[in-house]
Amino acid sequence: VKFPIPLRPFVTRTVAVETYEESTPISTFLAEDVPDVLKQRLARMGLEMLLKMVFVDNFVHGELCPENILIQGAEQFSRQKDDRTTIVDLCDTLIVNVHPSQCPLKLILLDTGLVTELQPSDFHNLKAVFIAVIKGQGKKITELLLTQATVHECQDLQLFKSEIERIVHEAEMNTRSLGKLHVAGFLSNILEALIVHKVKVESSFASVIFAIMALDGLSRSLDPELDLLQVVRPMLLKDSAGL
Repeated sequence: VKFPIPLRPFVTRTVAVETYEESTPISTFLAEDVPDVLKQRLARMGLEMLLKMVFVDNFVHGELCPENILIQGAEQFSRQKDDRTTIVDLCDTLIVNVHPSQCPLKLILLDTGLVTELQPSDFHNLKAVFIAVIKGQGKKITELLLTQATVHECQDLQLFKSEIERIVHEAEMNTRSLGKLHVAGFLSNILEALIVHKVKVESSFASVIFAIMALDGLSRSLDPELDLLQVVRPMLLKDSAGL
């Protein structure tokens, strides 16, 4: 992952001059003639980048739309050779050396003026919500969302809880039949339930959810088989005991 570098002294409060990064918009790689292996690698890189921002760094790019994600190294990737293996016969011993080829692909992120950073309690809750999603714990998700709410005018808490549990149950059933959870659609349903039942969460919390939805949608356009929950699972479950 790479960012354009500000060129001082050409940086003021109103104008910022940065390095020009020769690259290609990621949307270009949605075309049918782009090799699947390249699409899959880009989808995985983008998703891992976002999940590290969200669940490790707690410092999330506020506008991760396709226009702000550029790609370098695609041509070199297409010409990339397989790992190089050398075998040395040393007396009665064969020594095998594998020299992995370096991936030339780089993600260039533009427009980094908007970022989202959660408060420690919100950050803790966000991870807890996704762990509950992974485990299919609808009741736990409801409790966490209500804890996260800055204020709510929900007229029927039991109905709200039932709605969230229904969304989680339907997602579980679809996951069993389709093999993976459509995270963007799932989170969209959760946000819709929050709006309908007038449960308001912190704007920064909602911004992170929107960022996840946007990049999950882009990644699935590049690689429909990519499963966000499978990628994030080891990142979250390794330290979930304290959540």
